[in-house]
Amino acid sequence: MSEFVLKVNKREVDKQSQLTQLRKDSQVPGVIYGFKDKPTTISMDYNPLLKVLKEAGTSNIVTLKVGDKDVKVIVKEYQQDPVTDKLTHVDWLAVYDKHLLTTVVPLDFIGTSKVIKEQGGSLNIKNDKVKVKCLPGDLPAKFDIDVSILTELGQGLIISDIQATEGVTILNNPNDPIVRVIVPKKIKEPEPEEVKPAEGEEVPEGEEVPEGEEAPEGEEVPEGEEIPEGEEPILSEFG
Repeated sequence: MSEFVLKVNKREVDKQSQLTQLRKDSQVPGVIYGFKDKPTTISMDYNPLLKVLKEAGTSNIVTLKVGDKDVKVIVKEYQQDPVTDKLTHVDWLAVYDKHLLTTVVPLDFIGTSKVIKEQGGSLNIKNDKVKVKCLPGDLPAKFDIDVSILTELGQGLIISDIQATEGVTILNNPNDPIVRVIVPKKIKEPEPEEVKPAEGEEVPEGEEVPEGEEAPEGEEVPEGEEIPEGEEPILSEFG
């Protein structure tokens, strides 16, 4: 298991204005819960924190160096700016070697299903992480999900298919789906639009003007045809 270490600064509980200044100084406020049974407020340098979070995620133990003490923790919760996505606050949960912990472990989809390559199927992922309970020393970084065993359309895997190591309990419903091979929906081609004569365009010889429509303005009544009783001929703009 990789070791993740982050140096942090202990701080007093700050007012909102002080927290704002911390963030302007590329610091991220946070809290350690479960440390000596009393929450400990801290601040962290932004870039080192971001690097540790990307690598450790929620399923690896991080050692926080608080002054002269080392505290083993996992990520409890973090907050981000809704516009910039920058980290604005991180909560940590202290873990102890002989105390069970509950956290989330990601699923890593590996392998290639031949039904996808040969029959045009696609993977429909329903769950990409699971909740587990275990001792810190037994915490897995991830669970590998081998999709190469899926050889037929409609075939899938459920939570109970995950092979957890001894001492690790998966808390999700065993019957919850993980992934399934599905047939991609066909793209429906749009029906061709009916082509209508452009304004002012003559109707081809032998065709009648649709009922309720008039001949284009300025068109003369064909020679030899009578004007219907009670109607007057339509005059052109210059007639």
